[in-house]
Amino acid sequence: MDEHADIRITSEIWVAAYRAKLEKLGIPIFVNKAGDKTAGSIWVKVSKMDSFATLYHRILDTNGQRYWEVFESDTEEHINQVVKKQCLFDADLWILEIEDPKGRHFLQEFNF
Repeated sequence: MDEHADIRITSEIWVAAYRAKLEKLGIPIFVNKAGDKTAGSIWVKVSKMDSFATLYHRILDTNGQRYWEVFESDTEEHINQVVKKQCLFDADLWILEIEDPKGRHFLQEFNF
């Protein structure tokens, strides 16, 4: 068994690494809401700048592996309402927003 399998980085460090990656690629990313620095959940809104957006959240599968899944895809206005409502219930939640006409997010590279 991998002795480091249960080591988790903080939400704050994950967000910093993710932002650095996207900024290096020239993809605009914004922290719309900073959550708990240690263990806050992270949602990523990807806006294709055409009035539609996709919202991603990270989940844990039955084998303990983390991966990103589409939470909802709809008009940007609707996604903003979903995010606003969730923030009322989860003060620890991080909300990141990416603006990319191609919808690139590279979340599959950030499953740690």
